[in-house]
Amino acid sequence: MHLKSLVNLFFALVLVAFWSSCTPQRKLIYLQGDSALLNDTTSFTLRLFPGDILMVQLFTINPDAFPGIGISTAVNEGSDNRSAYEKGFVIDKQGNLSLPYVGTMHLAGLSIDDAHDTIIKRFRNYIDDPVIVIKKLSFKVSVLGEVNRPGLYYVPNEQLTLLEALAMAGDLNNFADRTNLKILRKTSTGSIEIPVDITRKESFTGSTRFIYPDDVIYVPPTRKKAFTAVSPATAVFTSLLTAMALLATAYFRSQ
Repeated sequence: MHLKSLVNLFFALVLVAFWSSCTPQRKLIYLQGDSALLNDTTSFTLRLFPGDILMVQLFTINPDAFPGIGISTAVNEGSDNRSAYEKGFVIDKQGNLSLPYVGTMHLAGLSIDDAHDTIIKRFRNYIDDPVIVIKKLSFKVSVLGEVNRPGLYYVPNEQLTLLEALAMAGDLNNFADRTNLKILRKTSTGSIEIPVDITRKESFTGSTRFIYPDDVIYVPPTRKKAFTAVSPATAVFTSLLTAMALLATAYFRSQ
């Protein structure tokens, strides 16, 4: 094969590699599809399970009479560096929560509202008009893979959408495969894997609209990342080949 043919073959291979590493725009834009799908009415109820940690605050006219069950003044969350275990009460393996003064209550499977009602009814046996505030401190999700800030995130609210979870992690980076996310979710029968294509609006309906406590969101890379992740030696070799091809092209054009 002549040198000129080899040069042409080299440039053809470079062009093929370049185009194979490019990601079409349709695979980058979120929420494509019918806008009516975003009117999904799927609801979310935060329920309690063994191992959950609850913050329980009791507000009374005489807070000094019931020390050790929370506080009766506002807490500055930014200055409280205690862990969740230090701040709250843990639901045991049997699904029970034990509180000072009022004893043990079964809370597993209840919503936050139902748990609030259960606790306040118990306190009414000892206190007139108690005010109870409870909050789940162990609502956490993991976001891994091709995001700008992967990590474990604690959720301060009582519900979280998939888009909000990705926003907490700084959004997807340039190497993320937006059509093939995976949500790993624990259920009563074991863990399940839920595929998500965030370029389509239908992926934000039903079971993938909300993120549940202990969900793991994994964002895989595209093939473009593998193409660009070359060693310095390979990059230098490729640069030399390109320079030689350019010199050879200039030589043939001068003949």
